[in-house]
Amino acid sequence: MNISFPEGFLWGAALSSYQCEGGNLNTDWCAWEEKNNLEKAADACDHYHLFDQDFRSAKSLHLNSLRISFEWARINPQPGKFSKSAIEHYKEVIDSLLAYNLKPIVTLHHFTNPSWFMDQGGWLKASNIDYFSSYLKLVVETFKDKVDTWLILNEPLVYAYFGFIKGSWPPGIKSLSSAKKVVDNMLKAYTLGYDEIKSIYKNTQSQVNVSLAKNFRIFSACPDGLRLLNSFSSYLRNKIFNFDMINFLSKHKKLDFIGLNYYCREYTQFSGPLGKECQHHHQGRKNNFGSIVYPRGLYELLIKLKKYKLPIIITENGTTENQDYLYQEYLRRHLACLARAYQAGVDIRGYFWWSLMDNFEWDKGFKQRFGLLEVDYKSFKRNKRDFALVYSSIADNNKVDLDPDDTSLDADPG
Repeated sequence: MNISFPEGFLWGAALSSYQCEGGNLNTDWCAWEEKNNLEKAADACDHYHLFDQDFRSAKSLHLNSLRISFEWARINPQPGKFSKSAIEHYKEVIDSLLAYNLKPIVTLHHFTNPSWFMDQGGWLKASNIDYFSSYLKLVVETFKDKVDTWLILNEPLVYAYFGFIKGSWPPGIKSLSSAKKVVDNMLKAYTLGYDEIKSIYKNTQSQVNVSLAKNFRIFSACPDGLRLLNSFSSYLRNKIFNFDMINFLSKHKKLDFIGLNYYCREYTQFSGPLGKECQHHHQGRKNNFGSIVYPRGLYELLIKLKKYKLPIIITENGTTENQDYLYQEYLRRHLACLARAYQAGVDIRGYFWWSLMDNFEWDKGFKQRFGLLEVDYKSFKRNKRDFALVYSSIADNNKVDLDPDDTSLDADPG
């Protein structure tokens, strides 16, 4: 049995500027690596120079779209000053994508910030929203004739959690109140940016689509110990982390589609209302990242998101493994769940694997490999992984074959 998708369905891959370009020296992450003696992004995958080669590889895999990001710190190296050379570079990037018939979906903020922005308080200060708004306006005005889909932010709650609660990302703060300020300011920047983009496109021939990439997890109560309290913490995490922001933005009509990033399941154990990630060994295979692989979760989330009556694009989904067959299993089972949700009437418009190529995974460095393309970080040579050819066949045929023995949608054993 197979499920076919409509013409124009997006089969793509995602990547971000800091993680693959290299040479992003004017960012908070570069300073953070130096300060904490972390593995450095340095030249990363040298995608800054090899982008055309990488896009050609994407096209050879029968992909029809790529999600990329622009580096704010390159384009806006000083307050109020914009780099003509950086803008020209990203014009070449967009032109290359279009030459290969790869639809560009552009993210404006993918975790990193200009160093000068952070020196002035970063996202903790509401007055700094103006800096981001100026950057957004310039970029969208410049590319409005060639880009019609924008993601203003990537995973703002993830950024706030690691940077302002856990403190393992820049600026290394551990404060719930600071995290709340950051989320509030990023949400305000998003809503202002949404209106600005709509205004820019008002007198053009293009219909623009605007959203953000929102990370979702399946939160399950730890079955050990105080199960009722564990369930309460799991409920709160699901509400706050997964749905509160989507509820707010959809209520105020500030989403043209839902960008869904999904990777894994997390068991929650009570330790105060929000609980903590459980350290018990519950059912579910873990990948190299230590994340519990749970394909059914993608189906569950898509069914829950159906109520918003908005198109959905899976803007990230992927894994890092030791063996190719595990990549293939992850891909096939998640796409089976996507296909089942589509069959159930969910308006799904596209799927993007994270990532097009192996790259720099923040505080985890280069050890975790998510790419369709394997990267030799010494020579920068790329090789297609075997599972990438499986994905290529799916994209080429525009359909997902469902294995009758697949257990992805069996009753939840957890």
